[in-house]
Order: sequence, then structure tokens, then C-alpha cells
Amino acid sequence: MAWDPQWKAPERFYGSEDYLHSAASAMTGLDDFGDDGYRSGLAVVLASMDADPRFTLPGRQLAWDAVLLTLMARLYAQQGWRDHPGWRDRRIEKPVIITGLVRSGTTALHKLMGADPQFQGLEHWLTVAPMPRPARETWESHPAYRRALDYLARLFGVSPEAAATHNIVAHEYDECLELQRQNFVSNRWACTWYSAGYDAWWQTQDERPSFDRYVDNLKLIGCYDERRWLLKNPGTAGHLDWVFEHFPDACIVQMHRHPLRAVPSISSTIQFIHNAFEGDGARVTAPLLGVREMHKWIAMIEAGTPTRDRHPDSFMDVYHRDLHADPMKVIRQIYDRFDLDMSAEAEQLIAARIAANPEGQVEHHYDLADFGLSERQILARYHGYIERYQPQL
Repeated sequence: MAWDPQWKAPERFYGSEDYLHSAASAMTGLDDFGDDGYRSGLAVVLASMDADPRFTLPGRQLAWDAVLLTLMARLYAQQGWRDHPGWRDRRIEKPVIITGLVRSGTTALHKLMGADPQFQGLEHWLTVAPMPRPARETWESHPAYRRALDYLARLFGVSPEAAATHNIVAHEYDECLELQRQNFVSNRWACTWYSAGYDAWWQTQDERPSFDRYVDNLKLIGCYDERRWLLKNPGTAGHLDWVFEHFPDACIVQMHRHPLRAVPSISSTIQFIHNAFEGDGARVTAPLLGVREMHKWIAMIEAGTPTRDRHPDSFMDVYHRDLHADPMKVIRQIYDRFDLDMSAEAEQLIAARIAANPEGQVEHHYDLADFGLSERQILARYHGYIERYQPQL
């Protein structure tokens, strides 16, 4: 059984840590959660869940299961590191990392390049059950894979718009942010349901331990795989100094889009995700989303700019408009920039993904006013970004 029905969401989240840990251990058969440093963040997540969102009944269970999956991910990681000590010696060389302004095409590019078999990436189900990547033909029989399928089906069943605007599939590559939530100090928790209390706390925290644990998870997942890593996370733009400490030869694709398109798009996308947990209650907090998202993403770009300027040869700029107009042309330019070989098989697989267009089948509508935003606000906050990168509307 993928999910044990006895582990229902409690009436009060804060203070339920013992119950939560018991559930995670019962469902995995494991009991080593690693260092206790994650517990303070977990307590803040749970307290915020009581105070901030307006959960529906199914949304409440979804939120509980998200926390439970994260603790289970810690258990799987600890077990994997113990059982496969060779992970420590695994070097991650010349990873291709896609980052940049949020909603700039990072997911679409990641999925397209991920069709190339020369790469390995983070399959979504392995972000919630980190382990050396099993043989593909065994995945469907793994309880962790079935749990991931079930969770996504429930999430997108109540908010199909979330699936349309941010395509997540259990067996396909997902972003690094999913691995960075294991310490409960991550932007991941600040964008799942309305969590103003957690978000305020998160802004005061050091995410370095979360990033370091993420890298160790990468080494575990790929410890028997020699392929080159293909990674993606818009938030990585704010952690570039840590990237180059771990991966000094990283090849970074920085995506760009005009902020008058990107900022309302991320606000709308997050509201769709909130809808899955809060239903109509998400409309109440929608006007609070925009200003926060506007500042958050440009702050990440600005934080990473000094590091980018010290490593100019490691970057390539790609624009949302260009990727949308001719994705194969853009991908060929990326391959040329970083001396990547495109095999005939890879070209066929990427072309098939472009033709299928799973990331662009539903048109995404949004309005600045819905999120408490104005053009003047966005243009003022992103003035430096617009001057430097010249993104087109």
C-alpha cells in the first residue's frame, strides 16, 4: 500500500512532531532522520500551517502528506548514504544548470533537454525518495513511486490549473528545489500554501545547510550513473556562490523574461497551487502574493549577480521569447556554447517533445491587479535588470 490510511492529518499541526515521525517511520520501515537541525524549521512549518492558510478538508490532508513525504525523504536519504558509502567519492563534473528569472521558460527548457539520454536529472519521485536511481523497469513496483503518483493525482485533481501551468510528472525531471526542502529551510515551503508566518521566518535563515544536503542527495541518486547532470531551479540564481564552491566547472543557462510577464505569471501559478490546498480561500490571499513574489525573485537575481560577474565564461543567456519561437535553435546554441554533442537519437527525442508540447497545451491568463500589482511597481523594482538584460515584452 502506497499510503497508510491510518495516518490522517491531526486537528492541530503544531506539536504533532512525534505523530509525524511515527508515520514516516511506519510507512518506510526506517528510523534514522539524521541530525536534528531540521526540527526547528519543521516546527515553524507546522505552526504556520495552523495560523496562515485556510485549508479545505482534502487540502489539509494534502498539506500533511507533503510534510510527511519530506520526512520520508530524509529517511530514504540517510539509509542510502549508509548503504552506499561510495556516494562520498562521486564527483559531479560540468553539470548543466538552468536558472534565471522565474517563469522564464526554465521548466520547458529543462524538459526538452532532458529528452537527451546523455543527461541524468532529478526524477520527481526520487526527490521524495532519494536513493541510487533504480532501473527504469522497476519503478512502478516501488512504493515510493506509487506514493508520488498518488500525491500528484490528488494535487492536480483539485487544481488542474496547477498542472497546466507547472508540469510535474512522477517519472520526469523536476527542479532541485524539491530536494532542498528536507531541512525545512527552503523557499519550497513559502510557495505551497499561504504561509506568511513561515515566509517571514525563512527570510531570516541561512539556506546553506539545505543546499549542501541537496548536493549530497545528488551524489547519492547518481552514485552509479556516469551521465552528466542536467539541473534546474530558478532560485539557484541567488546561490551561485555555493554552486561554484561545489561545481567549479558548472555550465549555467540563465533564462530571462520581461518582468511584466514573469511576475504576474508566478503569482498566478502560486495561486493555482494554493487552490489545491485552500480552494476558494486562496482568492483571499491572492492580492498579497504579487508584491512578495515581485521582490523575492529580483532579490535572488541581484544576490547572484556579483558571483556571475566573476565567472562570465560559465554563463549563457537565453530569452523566453527566443525559446518559444524556435526551441531547437536555442538548444543547439546551448550545445554549441558548452561543447555538448547532440546525437541523432537526442535530436529526434527533443524534436518529438517539442511537437508534443506538454508544457504549453493550456493558455495561462492572469492580470496584474489580481495580485495587488501595477506596471509602475514592477518596472521600478526591475529597472536594473531590464537595463542589463533588455528582455522584450
